[in-house]
Amino acid sequence: MVKTLSKLLYFFALFSFVEAYAEDNKSILNQVNKNIISKYFDEINLIGQANYSFMFWNVYDAQLYSNQKQFDKNNFALILKYNKNIKKETLVKETINDMRDQKELSKGKIDEWTKVFESIFKSTKIGSRFLGIKINENKSIFYYDEKKIFESEDKEFGDLFFNIWLRHDSKSPEFSKKLLGEF
Repeated sequence: MVKTLSKLLYFFALFSFVEAYAEDNKSILNQVNKNIISKYFDEINLIGQANYSFMFWNVYDAQLYSNQKQFDKNNFALILKYNKNIKKETLVKETINDMRDQKELSKGKIDEWTKVFESIFKSTKIGSRFLGIKINENKSIFYYDEKKIFESEDKEFGDLFFNIWLRHDSKSPEFSKKLLGEF
């Protein structure tokens, strides 16, 4: 009897956690981010969502939105909601490495983009949100916790940055497929 009661309590706690996590996952697009995206898009359509975990760390949840019902590679918004504290230096290093994995970059480009990330990235806190918006093929606009932090019209920069998450040969192809609504 005690064993059965213990199992029931365990499953109730597990179900409550899963339900709370699912409810919290819906809140990635908060009203402020929705208002920001509305400045750039007439419609906001959820394309896909995914959770990125590495080993036993739950790193972030992501959602991809587009102004179309289908993913539009030239007009979209990517939101990351961090579930882990990450140091700024780690974010800069990993971002540059992910961009270099996609294409051989000159030392000048690496230095330039490293300086950009060092100036705009902050150490994340649990619950922090990053919003990246791509519009008109080459313009990228970045927000962190609802504050605009950077804007670029460098198409190569924007493509390599967003393709960290959106390319099919990413570090986590399953994550990318879910984000792109293909899973």
